[in-house]
Amino acid sequence: MKTLSELSAILRQAKDRMALPVITMTRNSGLTAVTIRGVLAGKNDPRLSTLMTIADQLGLEVMLLPKAMASSIAANPPAEEEVLSLVAAALAQKRNERNDR
Repeated sequence: MKTLSELSAILRQAKDRMALPVITMTRNSGLTAVTIRGVLAGKNDPRLSTLMTIADQLGLEVMLLPKAMASSIAANPPAEEEVLSLVAAALAQKRNERNDR
């Protein structure tokens, strides 16, 4: 990540994935809605403590990596875990039971 717009895009994706309203983030973080919206829009150059607070709200961790390691991670992103609904889990269990017979 090299720009504020790349950083804000990652934060927005995490926020959208969690369906977390800005108002909830303000209540839980102590940051203002203006600050959070500005960072998410890539308009603000946030202080490190602000970035860490927003990242924490979104289940993210701020880390510094050697560039070579960051390039390797970017080339091979980890697969996202699929979370099954109760119905999907029950259907999968039934399929497994049938296959065991």
